[in-house]
Amino acid sequence: MAVKKTLNTKARVSNAPRYELAELAAHAKELFEVRAEVLAGAMYGAAGELFTVTEVKQKIEQFMKAKVV
Repeated sequence: MAVKKTLNTKARVSNAPRYELAELAAHAKELFEVRAEVLAGAMYGAAGELFTVTEVKQKIEQFMKAKVV
């Protein structure tokens, strides 16, 4: 009987390097293809000081898809 191993997404994210928001903002165009202002808006009020690239990408996607009222 074969057992299929699956990796938990959060387990993979926890092993990823974490960066300060200022460092990510300095490279926003290269990493996320957005301006630093978009990154600042997406991360406004985010808890924590260090973030993974994946976490920031998800926040930016949510921010860009948000409906404007």
